[in-house]
Amino acid sequence: MRPPSVCNIACLIALFYLAPFACKSKVNPCVQSLAERDAALLRHVDSLMMGRAAMPVETYRAALEQLRAQEQQLFQAANDCDFGKDLQAYNYWHRGRLKFPSKIEQEWQRLEHAPIEK
Repeated sequence: MRPPSVCNIACLIALFYLAPFACKSKVNPCVQSLAERDAALLRHVDSLMMGRAAMPVETYRAALEQLRAQEQQLFQAANDCDFGKDLQAYNYWHRGRLKFPSKIEQEWQRLEHAPIEK
């Protein structure tokens, strides 16, 4: 039996390092789109809530209504999305985001039950 050549060893090392990339499944475009839209919406909500003291209640409520409508569209898209084998994304949406009230909904409820400011 002859010893392995340098070329054979180099090929084995290359296969070892490239195997994880070859086995990686492709990202579902629906899941990726939902994640991007959700991150953008959450950033927008956070920035709105940070500046709520500087704006009138009517303006804040109108901006919150607009974000609430966007969130409802996002939730409908999440319900329509086929997550396939992506269990982590499925659990994020169906066991978390869609199940419990969001920041927008909580803030909306707070405004609805708060006394009207004059």
